[in-house]
Amino acid sequence: MKIAVTGASGHIGYTLCRELLNQGYKVNALLYKDFNSIGKLDVEKFGGDVLDRKSLVPFLNGCEVVIHTAAAIELGYRFNKILYEVNVTGTKNVLELAKETGVKKVIHFSSIHAFSQKPYDVPLDETRQFVSNRSVFYDQTKRDSHLLALDAARKGQHVVVICPTSVAGPQDLKPSKLGKAIIDIYKGTIPAVIKGGFNFVDVRDLVNGTISAMHKGRSGETYLLGGKYYCIKQFAELVLSAKEIKKGLPEIPVHIAYAGLPFVKLYAFLSGKRPLYDKPYIDILQDGNKMILSAKAQHELGYEVRPLEETLKDTINWFKKSGKI
Repeated sequence: MKIAVTGASGHIGYTLCRELLNQGYKVNALLYKDFNSIGKLDVEKFGGDVLDRKSLVPFLNGCEVVIHTAAAIELGYRFNKILYEVNVTGTKNVLELAKETGVKKVIHFSSIHAFSQKPYDVPLDETRQFVSNRSVFYDQTKRDSHLLALDAARKGQHVVVICPTSVAGPQDLKPSKLGKAIIDIYKGTIPAVIKGGFNFVDVRDLVNGTISAMHKGRSGETYLLGGKYYCIKQFAELVLSAKEIKKGLPEIPVHIAYAGLPFVKLYAFLSGKRPLYDKPYIDILQDGNKMILSAKAQHELGYEVRPLEETLKDTINWFKKSGKI
């Protein structure tokens, strides 16, 4: 069986390609700009863009399944044309051309952030309402692309939607923003953390759940593939424990983090570096639901997760071997 993977050079896409090859599948990998970004993986490489419909046709031809992981990520509240085009229009193109080229199944990657995290005291599952137009714009684009996928399923395509939480794990080539944070914490370049947290999932568990969804997932259904909630202070302590450092990082109260935003922006401007944090980042830290449920995926897909401590140890070891630490 031949599987098409968009976003193959990303953390999820690359790990997915590796595991599909390990399980004996043939893989078509869609690569944007950086044609050599996935190294020597034995995949058929296609230079292309989800916004270039013509480039998608040869990429999809002959494939039974397309797994659509490609997305743009930028945090902010204003309309962002690139985010909208890549995440929404790009998804529309993949869905339509998958149908035209005879692809039997589409696995669409949405996000936990397509769903409203409130109310915080109620477990969040696949029945939760979607975010409003007042949310971070990235979340709105994931909501809109999610709805496109569900609509395609209602019209007869076999489409399954995957919603991961915050993804960590080895084989983080670029690295991702979370991977960069792990490196910075390990190196000691982050002096403190902000109060708040996320639900974290191992990229390998996410990939295994996705491949299971390819076979067992029901069309028109959404599956939350998450792990466990940790505050950022706990996350940092697990990273530092891999360095055999018992002392954790100080935790900055939220009101102080907000008050420090002008100074963070000024330092970034003077140093030419990206800000350590911004308002949307603080908002998202406070907006994480602590009771995200993956029970549906566990029951229907056989989804399993490993402890975050194991994930971070493996990630740090991989960063060391690859020369990033």
